[in-house]
Amino acid sequence: MSLTPCPDRGAVVVYLNPDVLHPVAVLSGVVLGPHVVDPQTSHLWVPVLLPDSTVSVLDTVNIMQVEPPEHPADARKP
Repeated sequence: MSLTPCPDRGAVVVYLNPDVLHPVAVLSGVVLGPHVVDPQTSHLWVPVLLPDSTVSVLDTVNIMQVEPPEHPADARKP
C-alpha cells in the first residue's frame, strides 16, 4: 500500500471533514509540523491549525487540496 503524499509545514490544506455530524463538510487549515504514521493503518497524520485557533490531527487521506507554503524556507524550521 502506497502512502498518501504529505504536505509540508505551512501548507494550507482543504479537507473533507471526518465528523459526519458537523454541519460543514469541507474545512481548511495550516499544517503545523511533520507527519506521523499510524502503525496499524500506515496512514499519515499531520497537525493542522484551524481558523478558530484550535489544533487538530488530520488523516491525510481526507485532504482534497494542498497549497504549498508561502515561504518554503520557513517550512523547514523546527
